[in-house]
Amino acid sequence: MEYKSIWELNNISETPKLNENLEVDIVIVGGGVAGITTAYYLRNSNKKIVLLEKDCVGCGVSKYTTGKLTYLQNGIYPNIAKTRSKSDALEYFNSQKDAIKLAKEIIYKHQIDCNLTPIASYLFAYNDTKKFNEEKKFLIDAECKFEESKTLPINFPCKKALYVHDTFCFHPLKFINKLKEIINSSSVHIYEKTLVTDINKEDEYYIVKTSSNQIKCKKVIITTNYPFFILPKLLPLQLKLEKSYLLEATKNNEDNFLALSTDKPNYTFRIDNEHFIFGGYSHNLSKEVNYQEKTQEVLNDFKNHFDNKINNYWSIHDVISKDHLPLIGRLNKTHENVIIATAFHKWGMTNGILAGKIISDIILNKENRYIKLFAPERKLAIKGIVNTITNDSIVGKAFIDSKINKNKKFYKNVMFKNENGINIGIYTDENNIEHKIINRCPHLKSSLIFDEEAKVWICPCHGSMFDVDGNLLKEPSIINIKYKKS
Repeated sequence: MEYKSIWELNNISETPKLNENLEVDIVIVGGGVAGITTAYYLRNSNKKIVLLEKDCVGCGVSKYTTGKLTYLQNGIYPNIAKTRSKSDALEYFNSQKDAIKLAKEIIYKHQIDCNLTPIASYLFAYNDTKKFNEEKKFLIDAECKFEESKTLPINFPCKKALYVHDTFCFHPLKFINKLKEIINSSSVHIYEKTLVTDINKEDEYYIVKTSSNQIKCKKVIITTNYPFFILPKLLPLQLKLEKSYLLEATKNNEDNFLALSTDKPNYTFRIDNEHFIFGGYSHNLSKEVNYQEKTQEVLNDFKNHFDNKINNYWSIHDVISKDHLPLIGRLNKTHENVIIATAFHKWGMTNGILAGKIISDIILNKENRYIKLFAPERKLAIKGIVNTITNDSIVGKAFIDSKINKNKKFYKNVMFKNENGINIGIYTDENNIEHKIINRCPHLKSSLIFDEEAKVWICPCHGSMFDVDGNLLKEPSIINIKYKKS
């Protein structure tokens, strides 16, 4: 059993790192499904476009997804109806069905071999049926055709279930990397291993700075999971992060299906021709800090229900907005040429592809029915404001707790100390070698928590991630936390 995502590709040719200053029309920051799909839709626009990715295309959050293309999304529609309106919930429902159509159009047009598989999607309740009944009522109002059942296609607790047939699963990295090939044959230039460190406005232009160069451009599109250099940098007050846990086991003779539970702890299934993916247990990143214990809980839960051999396990961070809708579009009236795509609510495949189409339509001045729905500067309902205040208090508490107790009781191979006036964290590996880091996230100065399963340091406030030696793995921080003894 290995801590590793199953979505891996071999022999993928990397594009070069940026090594010169440029002046272009558009810079896209982030090479996940949203960034690469945006570039795909803009590839024939006769605009000079550069896409920058700090690692390799598809190696961020897109690599840790379940790879579902479904509009059954465990209770999100009633939540949108409560924080926004029923009409907004219906429109989001339509957007997800349209996103699936967009994905199919791209795959069929270019004959992309990405294991696209038609598969039934289930929504089920195993204990409390209240949320299930709310979701069912919404789907009836949306004139969604579904069938009902009292069981799942697998032996797992279930009181009520419903399922649809017009959904799919696929291999996300095969999809993304084929789009990369298509884009590379166009006028869009992709630079990998290129970390963006800052974005500044100068007159009518933006200066996108990397570790060693800079690009002058008219428009900036930010499609990173958590948009970390937003102007005026108030987005942390609007978003929260959730952590979920997944595993992949050897498939035996199980039928193929997708499933999500509506009660807590939430469960997710993807059983296709090759994989048996199980997981869930989502929680606010700031609420739970014993990630190793939570991981073991998920592994034990699977073993209690199934005897399939577990091959891989991993976790993922998802960005959630206060009103449950993604943020896709122009940042605000002051920065109309800064466009963002974030807060996909665990549905990065549908919303990422949808974001690519919406953003390209904004750039090309085309109509798109979803621009207003997902606009980042949309007004909040009172319920959304209350949720924001609640989330901010949770994040604030995590900040304070991480500063005070440092969660020492959770660790076997980690200690904290003050050395030369600097608070440091020390991880001792299996070879008894000490790895020291500065125990402070450069983003908002919170102390860090160590994930002993993933062997990474995580900020419990906004999800910055670093390896055992302090090298940056994931934003919103853009700075390493390596400790060098003076």
